[in-house]
Amino acid sequence: MKIVLFTPVALASAIGRVSKLIVSELVRQHHEVVVVRAEALDLLEKQPHAFPCRIIDWNEFDKVRKTTNSADLVVYQVGDNLNFHWGCLHWLEALPGVVCLHDCFLGHLFWGWAVKIGRADAHSIIEINYGTQVSHRFFDHGDSASFISYASASAPMTEWIASMASAVVVHSSWAIERILNSCPGPVAIIPLPYDAPFAHASFAEKRSLSQGRLTGLTIGYVNPNKRYAQVIEAVGSSSVLRDGFCYRIVGQIEPQMAVELQVLADKRGVAIVITGAVDDERLASEIQSADVMCCLRWPALEAASASTIEAMLYAKPTVVTDTGFYRDLPVECVLKVSPDMEVADLQRHLESLIADPARRDAMGQAAQKYALETFRADVYAERLVQMKREIDQAVIICNVARGFAQQLKKWGAEPNSCTTEVIASPLSIIQ
Repeated sequence: MKIVLFTPVALASAIGRVSKLIVSELVRQHHEVVVVRAEALDLLEKQPHAFPCRIIDWNEFDKVRKTTNSADLVVYQVGDNLNFHWGCLHWLEALPGVVCLHDCFLGHLFWGWAVKIGRADAHSIIEINYGTQVSHRFFDHGDSASFISYASASAPMTEWIASMASAVVVHSSWAIERILNSCPGPVAIIPLPYDAPFAHASFAEKRSLSQGRLTGLTIGYVNPNKRYAQVIEAVGSSSVLRDGFCYRIVGQIEPQMAVELQVLADKRGVAIVITGAVDDERLASEIQSADVMCCLRWPALEAASASTIEAMLYAKPTVVTDTGFYRDLPVECVLKVSPDMEVADLQRHLESLIADPARRDAMGQAAQKYALETFRADVYAERLVQMKREIDQAVIICNVARGFAQQLKKWGAEPNSCTTEVIASPLSIIQ
């Protein structure tokens, strides 16, 4: 089968890393794959992940058309970052395909795209999916936190992308109803493939990083929805944790955020270390040296959490928020924190991990076993290929349904007539 995959490929893109795993497996399974690089123009020269196939840029229009015209399957990797997915949005409506949805919140993606298509068209899209009131409020926010809080609940824009797709792959079960109600084709839940290339490496620098304290770690770009302040509050409210826990924050961070977290930690008497951005080998060393990973999200925006999967692959006990993707994870593999009891649950879980090293080890081993069995590129690649047949079947059904709808319109039916029982029930035979 010939497959064309639209994806970011830059080393800075975690989705690019996932795509490399998928493409490598598709090639191993003897499929012909062409990657279309999807980043915005100013990022197209950035160093790419090493893909075992031909790569063309999304703005090489003739090459893209020629390549997709002979393809059996077109796949788009889509997340909530316009700079990484510009080419996906440019081609998706004209060339529908399978959308692999990496985020269940696409508000930032849509906000950026609204600049290109114009606010009038953007308001129309929002109104179709969520109503006039939401359309009026969508762009009316003073800061990013306010926007995320409102839009993640009222207008996540998953419906916008799903409606343009011929099929959707999502990486967990949450928000699935929005996608099922929007995509005209098949929808599949396939666990996100991920790897931990340094999981068994031996680092000369591996050592105790916290002077005998239990080491907690959060990785990735530092933003408020990862709940750093709440971890600090939980540790600061417990004498056991203040004396026995060190919190490491590893990832790109804005100077103001670093100052705010350090001031809060000093006020609460909490030992923290803020490293800033690090390379892949240093990151792996940090994960190996950690005793527990903190992978909290509120609100949760991703369809799956790569950092949580990576923590599990490293056999680390992991604390997560009981929401979104994390609800699909077995309770023997992670410790779940209720959003309504966040600080109290965090304190209780971290104290239990300090008190019981054997439990830490057992949970880490269970997590690693589950992750190795679940988040697999070979399964993902096989399932993508299978969707070709499901899409072909869905096209037949949609064409028949469209024919019935057109005939009903000729007879004078109103737009909502197909939802009435007297018509909808007989039409169910086309499924």
